[in-house]
Amino acid sequence: MRLQNYDDLVIGLVMSANYLGILLGFFFCQKIVQQVGHIRSFAAFAAVMTSVSLIHGMYMSAGLWAVLRICNGLCVTGLLMVIESWLNDKVETAFRGRLLSIYMVLVYLGIGSGQLLLNVSDVQGRVLFMVAAILFSLCLVPVSITRAVNPQPLEVPRYNLLKLFRLAPLSMVGSFTAGLINSSFYSLGPLFGLDIGLPVSQVSLFMSITIWSGLLFQFPAGQFSDRFDRLTILSAIGFLVMLVSIGMAVLGRAGLGALIPLAACFGMVFTIYPVAMARAQDNIDKSEIVPVSAALILFFGIGACCGPITASFVISMVGPFGLYYFTAGCGGMLGVLVLSLRSKLPSNFEEQVPYVPIPRTSPVVSKIDPRGNMES
Repeated sequence: MRLQNYDDLVIGLVMSANYLGILLGFFFCQKIVQQVGHIRSFAAFAAVMTSVSLIHGMYMSAGLWAVLRICNGLCVTGLLMVIESWLNDKVETAFRGRLLSIYMVLVYLGIGSGQLLLNVSDVQGRVLFMVAAILFSLCLVPVSITRAVNPQPLEVPRYNLLKLFRLAPLSMVGSFTAGLINSSFYSLGPLFGLDIGLPVSQVSLFMSITIWSGLLFQFPAGQFSDRFDRLTILSAIGFLVMLVSIGMAVLGRAGLGALIPLAACFGMVFTIYPVAMARAQDNIDKSEIVPVSAALILFFGIGACCGPITASFVISMVGPFGLYYFTAGCGGMLGVLVLSLRSKLPSNFEEQVPYVPIPRTSPVVSKIDPRGNMES
């Protein structure tokens, strides 16, 4: 869309449509899986995704692409929901923690490596859309020929959003902020790279390094999160994101040599959501884990819908580095808010549950109790 000279705000709106689809998937996909089963729903979501990928390459239109992005987000949520609920249902409790770790690594490696596919062909041609369609078609094969029995039907949680917000207000704010930052980076990071003069090959490298570093940051974040008060860590991450973002905005003009190390540091933004999730689970009963986890996903989705639109407005006002001025503002506001309000909330880090580096994928993977069990 940038190479076709679309306006920043139009690009932001179209990219936000993907997260609107993810948010809609939160409400509709569980019911579809519940009604027709895992295998059939997975096949349906993958088939729609294949078609959506191909239609992208058939006609270039902001309005059409916005609709396609909504379909894309909804189907991705459905696919991940099937995978995660299947894993949750079939794996023994003793192995679920290790399984989640493997799953997290594969998620980050997949998203990071996917950026490098931009080098396969001309980004303005149709080949990349065909590659995406081929991959979605192939993912049907192992699920379609499996001899495994369908897992138990998904349970759709019912909850009072206002009540859940009161249970973990700063965790909800952290999740919302993570949605703002993550979605704006995923959606507008390539736009930033192109606008500062990077070729497509370097844009894909810039995106991949940031995402892969997000995986590496999970381990130190987990160590600090388990040893100290989680609200202190959440506030510190917010301020660090602000400082790194300002560094990107000020020093990023120096070229790729300065941009890559800063991009690697920016990967810490991917620790905001799991720290917020861990903090929420420190202060709730076991019976409240599933609805609170679902509410965190919902707040993340709301933030993700707003992120690209707001960031694209800032970019239109101050230029490409406006993306990092926006993320600096988000990180700073999170740091200040948590720091100023943490004294009003209960905190006892000696009773904290273990940190679990949960990727923000679908509502199902967040239904985990780090105290030893994962909810079915």
